[in-house]
Amino acid sequence: MSLIFLLGTLLSFQAGANGTAAEETPILDRVGQPVSFDALVEELARRDVVFLGEDHDNPTGHRLQLKILEALHRRRPDIILSLEMFERDTQGVLDDYLRGRIDEKEFLKHSRPWSTYKTFYRPLVEFAKTNTLDVVAANVPRRIAADASKGKTLIQADRLFVPRETTSPKDAYYERFFEIMSGHGGTLEDGAMERFYRSQCLKDDAMAEAITDGLAQKPHRRPLVVHLCGKFHSDYGQGTALRVLTRRPLLQVGIVTMEPTADVLKFDPKEHLGRAHFLLVVPEVKKKTPSKESSEKTVPTTEKKPAKKS
Repeated sequence: MSLIFLLGTLLSFQAGANGTAAEETPILDRVGQPVSFDALVEELARRDVVFLGEDHDNPTGHRLQLKILEALHRRRPDIILSLEMFERDTQGVLDDYLRGRIDEKEFLKHSRPWSTYKTFYRPLVEFAKTNTLDVVAANVPRRIAADASKGKTLIQADRLFVPRETTSPKDAYYERFFEIMSGHGGTLEDGAMERFYRSQCLKDDAMAEAITDGLAQKPHRRPLVVHLCGKFHSDYGQGTALRVLTRRPLLQVGIVTMEPTADVLKFDPKEHLGRAHFLLVVPEVKKKTPSKESSEKTVPTTEKKPAKKS
């Protein structure tokens, strides 16, 4: 498609940036060319695992996630929804809620939801509940990740919730992590950045293991796993995405990421080539102060915090 077509798409997006229709969001393929929403879904529906890498606090991005999940379900009804936003030790509570054994109040009391759960993630969980889909609490408990970042020894009671294998190789992911974290206090003490990176890799391995275990537990089916995570965990096919393929090399993986922009006319697709199979260009969310909760520059102490108990 031509640059003129892309410009027209972005102008349409700018005109509707204050609306709520996900259809107005430009979608670019891996080489920066515009594609339709239907084309994106048709491609993703042929995969085994789909990563929806997100900008955590972007409303447009979250609306699109739900829209993608709904569209994929129409094509592949057997779906497993996997979430970074819930931790492995809350799986039982999550299952009890999905199967109607406890109510939502009890579920939220014991599942440590992110503070934005009601706005951004509840619609997906409720969709899964209505359609009797499995939902995987994929992440390592935040207390374990925090202890890893501080170099603390894992206690016996927590071993059940950590991945069976975890590594922290000094690869391209390592370099990207250090580049991003270097401006966020990670060099204040010797060795701190290495510990933060090991904690990051612990999360990646935990989520990858949850995904591949979910598939292994259903050998007579071919479910489609849809995994939501901060985009850093899946961009460039690194992090969790790479660790899934390390465990199951023959899986077909699809990666979606999103990029917020304040001015679509200045958005340059060339700066984002190779990040994912599809890129969603979403409106930038204006904030008075920088968010301390985004896991795009994550260390355990800057994760989403659980909602306050009433």
